[in-house]
Amino acid sequence: MLETLFSMRGKVCVVTGGSTGLGSYMAQGFLEAGAERVYITARSADKLQAKAEELSAIASGECLPVVGDLSTLEGVEALAARLRDQESFIDVLVNNAGLGTGGPFAQMSADDWDRTMDINLRSPLFLTQALLDLLKGRATVDAPSSVIFISSVAASEIYAHVMAYSTSKKAVEHLTPQLALAFADEHIRVNAIAPGRFYSEMTRGAWQDPEAEAYKAELQRIPAHRYGDIHDIAGVAIMLCSRAGAYFTGEVLNVDGGHRLRR
Repeated sequence: MLETLFSMRGKVCVVTGGSTGLGSYMAQGFLEAGAERVYITARSADKLQAKAEELSAIASGECLPVVGDLSTLEGVEALAARLRDQESFIDVLVNNAGLGTGGPFAQMSADDWDRTMDINLRSPLFLTQALLDLLKGRATVDAPSSVIFISSVAASEIYAHVMAYSTSKKAVEHLTPQLALAFADEHIRVNAIAPGRFYSEMTRGAWQDPEAEAYKAELQRIPAHRYGDIHDIAGVAIMLCSRAGAYFTGEVLNVDGGHRLRR
């Protein structure tokens, strides 16, 4: 049973924001679990190509780069069209691409708010809509397709300096069960992962100096006493998208080392 329970064998996956950080971790996990093709998307063609070549070399499956800008609905549709040109179905969509904005409320501009809501909330919603036919392509009651939204621990806590970001992620968590119910009869499961502190580009400023007192103090505040790594995020993503997680839908899984327990 264990050989098949967490297997991604033969699956076709799409991971937005897949050239770095959490997106690349999940893409790697899918490939190592047996996925046949994993499409990763990002705006930077060079970084995307390099990551696709790196990940293609680690497993029998293929990692394919698709350049796309999800900051506009036109970009969302263009990306979806490229994927429709390549595939007649997809089994997994991970809406990972996002924007981490921050700063005092008094200095927040309407442009900051709109860009954050567009990229973190509107774009993943409408990319899912644009790829709905592919997600339905071979989904069945016994082998449903899977959509994952990436939220954040910030959705469950109050951080005055990331108001737009945390609000957008809270909305993602509210959207998740609504879509799960809407897609249930199409055999498409929808869940969200809310990561805490992970080693990624977004958090580099906090962890790049391991001797920094602020970093050491943060590790003490996190009940797990460490940041999350590739195994922590990839393991949960594989579970949700394989037979092991096939009875999960409409859920938000907090993967934060207990971060929410100490506020």
